[in-house]
Amino acid sequence: MPKLKINDLEITVEPGTLLLDACAQAGFDIPHYCYHPALSPVATCRMCLVDIKGQPKLATSCTTVAGEGQEVFTNTPAVADGRAGVMEFLLINHPLDCPICDQAGECKLQDYSYLYGSGDSRMVETKRRYRYEDLGAKIVIDKNRCIHCTRCVRFTREVSGSGELTVANRGSHLEVTTFAGLTMDSNPLAANVVDLCPVGALTSRDFRFNKRVWYLKPVATISRFSALAAPIWADVDKNRVWRFRPRPQAGKVATSFITDVERYKYHRYDLAPADRLTRPTLRGAAASGEQIAEALRQAGPVAVVGQGTFGCDTAQRLAELASSPELVFGSGDLVHAIQFPALQTSTDGVINRRGFSERGFRFGQLEDLKARVQKGEVRAIVLLHDAEFSSAQETALLGDILALAPFSIALEPIPSPLGDQATSRLPVATYLEESDFIINHEGELRRYQKALEPPKGIRTVSAWAKELASPVPARELTSPVLV
Repeated sequence: MPKLKINDLEITVEPGTLLLDACAQAGFDIPHYCYHPALSPVATCRMCLVDIKGQPKLATSCTTVAGEGQEVFTNTPAVADGRAGVMEFLLINHPLDCPICDQAGECKLQDYSYLYGSGDSRMVETKRRYRYEDLGAKIVIDKNRCIHCTRCVRFTREVSGSGELTVANRGSHLEVTTFAGLTMDSNPLAANVVDLCPVGALTSRDFRFNKRVWYLKPVATISRFSALAAPIWADVDKNRVWRFRPRPQAGKVATSFITDVERYKYHRYDLAPADRLTRPTLRGAAASGEQIAEALRQAGPVAVVGQGTFGCDTAQRLAELASSPELVFGSGDLVHAIQFPALQTSTDGVINRRGFSERGFRFGQLEDLKARVQKGEVRAIVLLHDAEFSSAQETALLGDILALAPFSIALEPIPSPLGDQATSRLPVATYLEESDFIINHEGELRRYQKALEPPKGIRTVSAWAKELASPVPARELTSPVLV
């Protein structure tokens, strides 16, 4: 393990560590555009220059490996001049359109210009100009803003393997574009190039001109639609989610990217309060939670069916409603086809199957439950369900079980026709409206935080399960007082 000094601070790093990462380990941030930990280093932007004692020229820290005995300096006058010169070149043709740029507020060009730029411009010539171009239905490119870091090009070659993007021409005519006749529409990871772009050259048609990023609050959550429960940011404002973004974890390259299906699923949780169920119902009429709890107690033996796409606390609370441990069943049979083995390590689309199984839920046993209901061994069903994660076959089987049971309760964050078959329904919060945790198929615990406030009357599954399990409070009978 090589020992080296960075700004006179001695550190020890793993063999093969790049100087840029070694500087970060020592607490010194190095500006960079082209470098990304999930992509091959190419040193095209030249912003990560550092001064190495004994070397006649500045070195690019993203392609220089830390070596034994090196003395590295990140704050010398030569480094400052080098970075200022690079910034001047990058801004030669860059338009001054920050007020209308979607990247404003999270743009590295803005940040580094302020921190490392010279503060003025010697450019008097006319800047080059390109028209906006659609790279298909999902991505828009503004080549005027592009700084040719080639992150997007390397992504399509090294990660998605689709290779739609390329660098065309040379010199002042250099431009990032697609090969003739190609778009990014068929790339299931296409929108990741928007996250990778350090400036405002690549923008998402889904998010473009919708919201200023400085109004958004990023909330740490997970993707329910990934077999890996990918960590993501949910950007929210005014109790509404505006976009999903990857939330990279140190040392885990796969967490740097999410599929477009996962990214755009935030639309599913952009629910209009007026269209949501906000009051419990019992046989089609409004009822109180206390009335439903009493009806459940009087119904007879209770079985619980919980879909493994909810949190572990929810699973624990729900399982306590079953009359016996043998009457706790799991559901959910969504399968993901593996397109990118480096990013997808399982075909299972039920993200918390492991967490539910550890809490007694038995998956693949719904036929057994149906037989028990037919025999009268089970008289009531409590169903936790999300239609997105059950096939038509499983949904039909659950419908048969609800039809056979004398009494049933449906807990659905987004109501479906299956819930209409239940005797009672409870208004349930979505996973963005609660905090909980899951255990993914690799055994990793992944927490997610509450991002949205549910409308009045809507509660978490855990809260409803607690109320359903509570005894009805005794009421004192009083006689009228005669005066």
